[in-house]
Amino acid sequence: MPLRTTVAGSWWPYQDLNQDLGRYHRGELQRENGIEVVNQCAGRAISEQREFGFDEWTGGEYFADTFVAHIPPLLTGVVIEKLPEPDGFDYDDLGLISIVGDIDAPNGLGYAEAFKRENALPGGVTKSTVLSPFELVVTAMGRQYDVIQAQFPRLCEIVKTEIKELAEAGCPHIQLDAPAIGAMINQGFLSPKQGAEIIATCFEGISGVIRGLHLCNGNNRGRPGSAVLRNAPWVPLLQELDGVIDIVHVEASYYPEYLEREAYKDLPPKMQLAAGIVDEANYWIESVKKIKERAADWSRVVGEERFWLAPSCGFGRHSAREGDHEVLYAKMTNLAEAAATF
Repeated sequence: MPLRTTVAGSWWPYQDLNQDLGRYHRGELQRENGIEVVNQCAGRAISEQREFGFDEWTGGEYFADTFVAHIPPLLTGVVIEKLPEPDGFDYDDLGLISIVGDIDAPNGLGYAEAFKRENALPGGVTKSTVLSPFELVVTAMGRQYDVIQAQFPRLCEIVKTEIKELAEAGCPHIQLDAPAIGAMINQGFLSPKQGAEIIATCFEGISGVIRGLHLCNGNNRGRPGSAVLRNAPWVPLLQELDGVIDIVHVEASYYPEYLEREAYKDLPPKMQLAAGIVDEANYWIESVKKIKERAADWSRVVGEERFWLAPSCGFGRHSAREGDHEVLYAKMTNLAEAAATF
């Protein structure tokens, strides 16, 4: 039978629109002009994902600058010490913030606002994402972890409020993006129980929607943020989230992660699995045959009826060069064919 397909969140940049999109994020365009560019990107992304035949699609997250770069200006109680590098190459180019008071996001994080706007575009939007509490202050974590711990109830409340607004706006699938939690569990900095408590708090009181979770080891310009590239340690976390999370999208593109697939036989029976088999960070194009082989191996563990095929992460950190777009497009073409002919 055909496999269901989904995407992580962000879609690829467009060469002809990327310069104006960058101007919008730098505040060089009037808001109405910038929103027009964002909507053009989102409309194109929605159309492409639907043409691939994906079962779920997003608006591409073009309103968000480089994954976390748009967050600090939305927060009170923080000072921006260093702006992100315009052509950032690695994690130390994401900028720096310092926490100087109680954190709040009085105007939200932008995800619900984007969904409402983009859902009115042709095709609508079936899935939206929200960053986890750690990602909101990730550029302060190396220096102010104790301060972050004290602010964590407030950070969780900010995320929960954004998720609630998305649910009330009618978003069918709301996914919490939690690479920091995945990486911290892998490296022993956070226990599965602690991670589950954070995630459950973010979804507290949310019902009537698909509650999703994305776990990976980080991906900035194709580089993981974790020194440990595994996914088996996430299974105890997911067991703690039985009844909280409906579908988990896990990075499964690294060979060590593929080798650990048997651990997912202990996934809660009612939880579905989206395996991020197609490596969006690698510019080698996986063949349809290889994708189907990997998908078969994973689906034998959890059952085809609760298995989804997906790219490993979002595409937002790629360049807008024509050759890059062609590679990513070929990857998604093969993913769609592998799913349809499974």
